[in-house]
Amino acid sequence: MGARTSVTSSDTSPLCPLCENADTSFAFVGQDELGDSFPTYSCRNCGTSFLFPSPTAAQLERAYATSYYGEGATKFGGVIEQLRDLASKTRAQTMARNLPSQASILDVGCGDGRLLRQFSQLGRDYQLHGIELPGPAAERTAKIPRIHLHLGTLDTVEFPDAQFDLISLVHVLEHLPDPHQALIRLARWLKPGGRLFLAFPNIESWQAKAFGNAWFHLDPPRHLTLPSPTAVSGLLASNHIYLQKSAHWCPEQNLYGWIQSALNDLDPARNLLYERLKRNFGYYPKRKLAPLWHLLSAGLITPFAIIADAASVISRAGATVELTFKKAL
Repeated sequence: MGARTSVTSSDTSPLCPLCENADTSFAFVGQDELGDSFPTYSCRNCGTSFLFPSPTAAQLERAYATSYYGEGATKFGGVIEQLRDLASKTRAQTMARNLPSQASILDVGCGDGRLLRQFSQLGRDYQLHGIELPGPAAERTAKIPRIHLHLGTLDTVEFPDAQFDLISLVHVLEHLPDPHQALIRLARWLKPGGRLFLAFPNIESWQAKAFGNAWFHLDPPRHLTLPSPTAVSGLLASNHIYLQKSAHWCPEQNLYGWIQSALNDLDPARNLLYERLKRNFGYYPKRKLAPLWHLLSAGLITPFAIIADAASVISRAGATVELTFKKAL
């Protein structure tokens, strides 16, 4: 897929990468952990937020360096990895409901294969496929039995139409340069009656609106497009794939988002605590006391974050959303 964020209309307004509308406007400048700036635009038609111009190849290479995937055998470690396993197990069990025993499942951007591994442990003869770029995460997936790993992207990997009973993208959609064409492609791969599961940051959330360019889930330049959940549902409905269920509670994403966003708002050392949790100890090495200050501040922020997160979930304005769709028969 081409990077549609670089396409412009005749009056030089960048086209929205989701709805392809030219009614867009500059929103703010986001920054990454290295201090690079990324102009961000918003679509007046569908509410999607996106980077324009697109990040350079060098910026993306730095953003996806080894440290992004964690410096150890896993991305984090200890209790955090156990919580991630529990979240993946819960997702797999939920998505497996009403699936035939030999269902064909595709996880796009499968990372270290965590979700597919949980499917493989459900005791059913699923056909498990994953797409992932070459790198540390794919190397971890390749070690898991019974998973058919396809190295590449949605552009380079091909499947027959109507092959899969279930397709999942767990925090992948926001990384794609052309989500419009990606969703259409996935619609073709889905069997009639098949389901599509999407989890991604919610640009319409309270958290996004409260913190602006300090929002943890903004994450430039890795997050190229932050689509509006409403717009995603509309695009899929036009391809006969209809929303069945939505959830705004995501314990491994949303609560921490409040904490890290508040820290980003207080200190220009963006995502310092998050990088330390990944054991990326080379990040801001000259600021010896900064990690301790961030850790102590996080402890003070946490009670308020719990209240804010609970209120946003109740109001269906969570920082991330999980949407389940079904293709018409």
